[in-house]
Amino acid sequence: MREFRMKNQLGTALFVYTLVAATALSPLSSSMGIFGATTALAAEQAIGAAVGKPLKEAQDLAGAGKYQAALKKVQEAGGISGKTAYESFVVDDFLLFLNVNLKDYAAAAAAGEAALATGEVPANDRPQRLKTLAQLNYSVKNYGKAVAFAQAFQKEAGTDPELRKLVVQSLYLQGDYVKAQAEAKSLVATAKAAGGKPDETVLQLWLSSAFKKSDKSGQREALTELLAFYPKPAYFGDLLNLVAADLGRSNRMSLEIFRLKLAAGMLKSADDYMEMAQLAIQLGLPGEAESIMNKGFAGGVFGGQNKGREQRLLAMAKSQAAQDEPTLGANAGTPDAKAALGEAYASYGKTDKAIALYKDALASNFAGGALARLHLGQAILAEGDHASARKIFDGITDAKIAPLASIWALVAKG
Repeated sequence: MREFRMKNQLGTALFVYTLVAATALSPLSSSMGIFGATTALAAEQAIGAAVGKPLKEAQDLAGAGKYQAALKKVQEAGGISGKTAYESFVVDDFLLFLNVNLKDYAAAAAAGEAALATGEVPANDRPQRLKTLAQLNYSVKNYGKAVAFAQAFQKEAGTDPELRKLVVQSLYLQGDYVKAQAEAKSLVATAKAAGGKPDETVLQLWLSSAFKKSDKSGQREALTELLAFYPKPAYFGDLLNLVAADLGRSNRMSLEIFRLKLAAGMLKSADDYMEMAQLAIQLGLPGEAESIMNKGFAGGVFGGQNKGREQRLLAMAKSQAAQDEPTLGANAGTPDAKAALGEAYASYGKTDKAIALYKDALASNFAGGALARLHLGQAILAEGDHASARKIFDGITDAKIAPLASIWALVAKG
């Protein structure tokens, strides 16, 4: 297991990404299988007495679990000059087996590579050897060779998700974030196309590679995928922070971010509830402010040392809402006015009227159409129609509003 830490600007103070080998190495069993194939072939190809004698002694020692003593005998055989290619293969293959059992993976990788280079490896054995060499080289931080052997395996034997994951990890640990991100994205697409669930570590590496490249679009894309398959609060918070940074600081966009947090259960502190309520009042939505404050009191968020201030804000919201709600008309002239009236009705929980007004406004093209469409999706979601709400959110293409809509679509998915 290999662990590294990355300081993250997205909002989570610290990401801890754990990178594990694509497949847990079980070198004892796999290498015994490989060596067993070698010895079975010995009857077909002659091994000279000079080489065979120390190898036989090594085999007896290894059978008794005396790997260090066996290693010396195999090294003795390796030092004999004039060996045939097959004899060299048997020696190197035995060295692979012994070094794995002695947990000297660097030496095992070198021996395995030498055995492969003799040209004596049976064709049907090559894929497993390539996979083993990729894993061994990864374990000793020889990431370039890990990638090379993994890709050689895929060329000869086809796609292996575990080795593709190892390639992503190796590219990342080499600092090749461009290729790591591209390979991670491709691996995720392959998993999704097959109806499977992408590996979380691969998604994290996609995110981390994009972060290293200062690729905000890539970060948003990776976080959206993480939330789709691993809906954790940390990922949601990071995606919201990214989107909020791109939207800039304005009362309107700040309220939109707070609405998302509230819908996703991410609004936690008394300060956040109060700030959201104050923003709603400033934007002429006292009904929403009253609702927010009531939720804060009902959820036990309020009532601490600022109880008096909290009660005054609730009283203000109630007073303004009582004056505002009776003045709401049935319709308005311009699309902007209709959308604003729809938002006002939605703030009082009258989503049926809000939906009708939004749809009426959206019958025309106007500058605030994307935001009105977002609010239409929110109102439909509030009525419990998740599928229709998602369809609305997914259809928003405006460059500024679409990132918000994509998160709302995840909220609607539930």
